[in-house]
Amino acid sequence: MPGLHRIILINCHLPGFVELDVSGHSNICGTNASGKTTLQRLIPVFYGELPSKVVPKTRKKFDEFYLPHANSYLIYEYQREDGQECQVVLTRKGSDGVQYRLIDAPYKSEQILVEMENGEAQAMLPEQWIKQLRQLQIDFSHKIQATSEFRGIIQNDASVGGTGRENTKLRQLASRYSLVSSAHRIRHMEKLVSAVHAKEGKMDTLRTMLAAIFEEDGLVQPTTTVKNTKAREWITQMRQTMRLQSMQGEYEKIQGQTEQLNVIEQQLLLLKPLLEQDLQRLTTEKADGQEQKNSYKTQQRSEKDIFEQAEGELNSRLSETNEQLSAKSARLDHLQQQYEKYQDSDIEQLQKDMDALPLTREEYEQTLEQYNLLIEQHKDLQSQLEQQKFKLSESLERLSRKNQGSVKVIRQQKENVRQTHHEKESALRSQFEQRKEQQGAEFEQQLMDVERSIVRQEHQAKHASATDEEMENGALADKRLELAQRAWQQSSGAKKQAEALHQQCQHKRDEADKTLHRARLATRQSKDHLQQLHKQLSPEQDSLRQFLRDNKPGWEQSIGKLIVEPLLDRKDLSPKLVDTPHEQHLLGVQLDSSVIDAPAYAQDETALRVALEQATKHLLAAEKEQKSAEAELDQLHQEAEMQREMVAERNRAFEQAEQEVSYAQSAKQRYSDDLKIALQKRRQQAQTALNTLLQEKKQILGQKADAIALLKSDYDEQLLEFKSGWQDEVAVLEEQIEVLEQQVEQKRQQNKDQIKQLEEAFNQELANKDIDPNTLKALKQKTESLKSLIQTVTSRREELNEYKAFMQSDWLKQRPMLLEQEAELKASAQQLTQQQSTLQRQYQNKRTELSQALSAIEKRLSACSALITEIEPMVRQLANIAFSFKANGESDINLGDQAERISRCTEALESRSRGEKKLKEALSEFEANLGKDAGKDFLDTMLQAFSVLDEDANVRDRLPILQRLLSILASRQRQIVEQGETIGGDLNKFFTVFSDINRKISLQSKRLTDEVSDDLTLDGIARSEVKIISTVDELNFWTPLKRFAEQYDNWNKSDAFLPSETYLDTLADVVEVLPNDANYSIESLLRLELHLNEGGSDLVIKNDRQLLESSSHGMAYLILCKFLLAFTRLLRNQANIDIHWPIDEIGTLAYHNVEKLFAACDTNHINILGAFPNPESDVLMLFKHRYLIDKQRQRLEKIEPKLSRIAERLQQNSHTSNNASNNEKPQVTA
Repeated sequence: MPGLHRIILINCHLPGFVELDVSGHSNICGTNASGKTTLQRLIPVFYGELPSKVVPKTRKKFDEFYLPHANSYLIYEYQREDGQECQVVLTRKGSDGVQYRLIDAPYKSEQILVEMENGEAQAMLPEQWIKQLRQLQIDFSHKIQATSEFRGIIQNDASVGGTGRENTKLRQLASRYSLVSSAHRIRHMEKLVSAVHAKEGKMDTLRTMLAAIFEEDGLVQPTTTVKNTKAREWITQMRQTMRLQSMQGEYEKIQGQTEQLNVIEQQLLLLKPLLEQDLQRLTTEKADGQEQKNSYKTQQRSEKDIFEQAEGELNSRLSETNEQLSAKSARLDHLQQQYEKYQDSDIEQLQKDMDALPLTREEYEQTLEQYNLLIEQHKDLQSQLEQQKFKLSESLERLSRKNQGSVKVIRQQKENVRQTHHEKESALRSQFEQRKEQQGAEFEQQLMDVERSIVRQEHQAKHASATDEEMENGALADKRLELAQRAWQQSSGAKKQAEALHQQCQHKRDEADKTLHRARLATRQSKDHLQQLHKQLSPEQDSLRQFLRDNKPGWEQSIGKLIVEPLLDRKDLSPKLVDTPHEQHLLGVQLDSSVIDAPAYAQDETALRVALEQATKHLLAAEKEQKSAEAELDQLHQEAEMQREMVAERNRAFEQAEQEVSYAQSAKQRYSDDLKIALQKRRQQAQTALNTLLQEKKQILGQKADAIALLKSDYDEQLLEFKSGWQDEVAVLEEQIEVLEQQVEQKRQQNKDQIKQLEEAFNQELANKDIDPNTLKALKQKTESLKSLIQTVTSRREELNEYKAFMQSDWLKQRPMLLEQEAELKASAQQLTQQQSTLQRQYQNKRTELSQALSAIEKRLSACSALITEIEPMVRQLANIAFSFKANGESDINLGDQAERISRCTEALESRSRGEKKLKEALSEFEANLGKDAGKDFLDTMLQAFSVLDEDANVRDRLPILQRLLSILASRQRQIVEQGETIGGDLNKFFTVFSDINRKISLQSKRLTDEVSDDLTLDGIARSEVKIISTVDELNFWTPLKRFAEQYDNWNKSDAFLPSETYLDTLADVVEVLPNDANYSIESLLRLELHLNEGGSDLVIKNDRQLLESSSHGMAYLILCKFLLAFTRLLRNQANIDIHWPIDEIGTLAYHNVEKLFAACDTNHINILGAFPNPESDVLMLFKHRYLIDKQRQRLEKIEPKLSRIAERLQQNSHTSNNASNNEKPQVTA
C-alpha cells in the first residue's frame, strides 16, 4: 500500500542502526522517558513539519538530538501512489539545521553502510554516500535546505517555491518524489499528523487544516495591494479633484472680487488728484482763516484796550464824582446833624428866652420892687403905685417900638427868602427838564437803532430764503440725478441682454455636459464589454472556463449553451473528463443543443475574436465621440466663461451706474438737508437775534425809565431839601415875628396883671394895712425863678451866638450851595453811569460781533482742520497705493462736491480694505483648499510657483499662478480618476474574495459535516457535527467594505465621471481600518465548532479547554479522533495512500473503544503508530508491529506477544495484515 513503510535511524539518538517498520499498525512500548514519544515525533517530520516544532523547547535542537554526528542519517522509506519506492534522507546541515535528499530507490544497507575489518558495519560520511549512490546508479535530488521546499515536494503542493526556475525545479522534484500522484495533493497533512500527536492546540491545528481544504477547493486567499497611505493619498487627491469645479467657482468669485477692487482703485485714481487739490485748497483756507482769526483776536484785544481805557476814565470820573458827592453828602449830613443837635437842645426856646431877657429882667426888677414894696409897709403906697404903673407903661412902650422894628425887619427878610426860594425852584425845575430831555434823546437814539434791527431780524426770521448760489447748486443736483438715472437705465438694459446670452450659453453647455456623460457611459460600457471578451479569451488559471478551453474543444456548443456564466469563473468545481457513450446529455437527460443559441459569454474563440474586434471598434468610436463631446464642452465652456465675464462687466457697470444714482440722490438729498438746515439756522439765528434785540429794547426802556425816575427822584429830593430849608427859614422868621408880637402882648398882659396886683395890693394895703405871707412867699419864689432864668439864659448866650452864626453861615448859606452842588454831582454821576452803561453795551455788542465772527472763523478753521485730518490720511493712503493702471482722463463720472469726494474716497478705501482683506482671506482659503488633500508633487509645484513672487507683492499677482495651478489640477483629473478606478477595482476584488469565502465556508461547513461518518461510533454520543463559521462578518473593515463595494458598483453603473462623496467616505472608512498590505489567510477567516449531543445534552466545543471539559480524557480524545478521520479524508481526498497517526498513550483507552478506533482507521487507510508503557496489554494484539525500547541499553527490540482470541479473529479477518506479518524482519543492531 503506498505510504510510509520504514523509518531507519543510523547513528541517531539511539546508537547504531535502528529500523522501525510502520507499514501497518505499529506500537512502541517502554518505560516512562525511554524515548517512545521521541520516535513518534518523526512521523510529522516525514510529512513536512518543521523539525524544530517536533522537539520540545526544553530539549536540544532537532539536529543536535537526532543527528548528533556527521554520519548520522534519518531515513524515511515510502512508496509513492504510482508504486515507486523512494526514500527521504535527513542529515546535518553544517553547524545548524537539517537538509533533505530524495532518493529514487528503496533503502538498502550497501547504500550507506560499509563493513569494517572487524566485521562491524559503519555508516559512510555524506560525501561518500553520494559517491556510493552514483556508483550504484541511483538517482537522487540535490540538497534541499528548506523544510518548506521539502514539504511542497512530498505533498505535491504547487503553491510552494514562488516563481521562476526554482519553482520549476521543485515541481519537477514533486512529480518524481511526491507521496501522491501528480493529480493529488496532501497539503497540510503534517498539521493533521501533528494534531493527532499533539497534547494541546488541536483545535487550532484543525482550523489550519480546514484552511488548507478550502485552498485545495480553489478558495483564493484574500489579498490586496492597496496601501493605506496610497489610498488615503488618492482620497485626498480625489477630494481635491472633486473640488475642482467648486474651486473654479471660487476662483471666479475671487476674479470678481479682483475686478471689483480694480473698479474701486479706478475710482480712487480719479479721486486722488481732486483730493490733493482739496487738501491744498483747505490748507490755504486754513492759513487764511488762521490769519483772519489772529486779526480778529488783535481787534478784540484792541477793542478791549479801548474799552478798558474809556471805562477806566469813566470809572475815574465816576469815582471822583462819587467821592465829591460823598463829601457833599457828608457835609450836608454834618450840617443836618448839627442842626438837629441844636434843635434837640431847644435852641429856639433859648432864642426866645434870650430875646425876652430884657423883659425878664424888667419883670424881675418889678417883682423885686413889688416884693420890696410889700416889705416896706410904712412907705407911701400910692406914690409907689403910680410910679410903678408909669414904669410898666414906659417899659411896654419901649418893648412895643422895639419889637415892631424887629418885626418889620424880619418880614423883609421873609420876603427876601421867599423870592430866593422861588428863583431857586425855577432854576432846579429848568435844570431837571433839560437833563430829562437830554437823557430821553440819548435813549431814543438807542431805541431807534434797536427798532431798525428788530424789524430786519423779524423779516429774516419769518421769511428766510435761499441764496442765488444755493438755488444754482440745487438745479445742478437735479440735473446730475437726471443724467445718472438715464445712464442707469441704459446699463440695466445691457445687463439684462448679457444675462440672457449667458443663460443661453449655460443651457448649451449643460446639454453638452449631458452629451459628454452619455459618451463616457458608453465608453465605460464598451471598456467593460471589451474586458469581458478579454477575460473569455484568456480565462483565469484553474477556472472551469480554462479547463473547458484546454480539455473540451467545442464546449461552447454543448455545455456552454446550458451553463450559467458565474460557474465558468468558479475554481472550486474540480472538473474532470469522463467517458460517456453520448455527449449530448446533461445529468442523464439527452438534449438537442443545436437548437439553443450560444450565449455571449460562451462563444468560441473565433466568435470571440470577431466580437473583440467589433468591441474594439465600438470602444474607439465611443472614445472618439467622448473626445468630441469633451472638445465641444470645452468650447462651450469657454464661450460661457466669456459671456460670464461680459455679464460680470455689465453687472459692474450697472452697479457703478446704480452707485452713481445713489450718489446723485444722496447729493441732492444732502443739498436739500443742508439748505433746510441753513434756512432753519438762519431763522434760529434771526429769532435769537430778535429775542436779544427785544430784550435789549426792553432793557433800554427800563434803563430810560430808571434814568428819568432817578432824575425825578434827585430833583424831588433836591427840591424837597430846598423847600425844607426855606420853610424852616420862613418858619423861623414867622416864629420870630410871632415871638416879638407875643412879647409885646405878654408884656402888656403882665403890665395889666402887675398893675392889677399892685392896685389890689394897694387896695388891700389900704384896706387892712397888712401884708399876706403867701403873697410874699409867691413873690419871693417868682423873683428867684426869674433870677435863675436870667442866669441860665445869660450862661447860654455863647451857645446862642454859635447857633446864630451856624444858621447864618452854614445853614442858610453853605447848605443851599451844598444841596445845589450835590444835585449837580448826582446828575453828573448819573450821566457818567449812563455813559458807562452805554460804553459797556457798545463794547459788549462789538465784542459779541467779534466773538461771532471769531467763532465763525474757528468753526471754519475747525471744519478745515477736520477735513484736512480726514483728507490727509486719504491722500497718504492713495499715495502709498501702487496703481497698476493710469487714470482715464475722459471719465464722465461726476465726483460731486468735496463732501461727496471725501465720502466716495472713504467708502472706496473702506471697500478696498475690506475687499483686500476678503481677497486675502479668500486667496488664503482658496490656496488652503487648493493645497488641501494635495500630493507632495503638487505642493512642491505650488511652492515653486509662488516662490517667484516678492514678499511685498500684491496679492492679485497670485491669481495667474492660481489659474495655472487649477489648469494643472484639471489636467491631472483623468489620471487621478483612473488611479482611483484601479484602487477601487482592487478593493472590489478584495471584497469579492471575502464574499466568496463567506459563501464557500457555509458550503464547506455542510460538506465537512457530511464527511463525519459513523465509522467510529462512541457510546453516549448521539449526534456529532462540525460547523465552520466564517469570521469575515467579524472583521472591523467588512461592513465598510460592503458599503464601499455597493458604492463602487453604483459608480461603475452611473455615467458620472467622478465618484460621489459617499464613495470617498466609504473608501476612507475602509482604509481607516484596513491595515497596509492586507493579507488574510483562510485560517484566520474561519472558526471551527464541534457540536455534540452527549447524554441528551448539546455541547458546543470551540477550543481545546472546552474539548477536555466535554468528557473524560479518553472520550475527549476519541471525540477528536472522530473528527480527525473526517479531516483526514478531506486532506487526502482521492489519493490512494496510507496515512500514519502517531497516537501517544493509546493503551490508557478502553479496549472496546480502541477496537472501534482501529476498525475506523483500517476503513480509512490510516496506520497507527502507538506508544504506551505496558508491554503485556491486550491492546498490543491489535498492532501488526510491536517494539520495546530498552532504556538501559538504548535498544529497540521487536516483541511477539501471545495471541489472544481477539487478535486471532483480527488476523483471520485481515488478510493484508497477515501478509504484512509474514514479511516482518528481525531487528538489526549495529
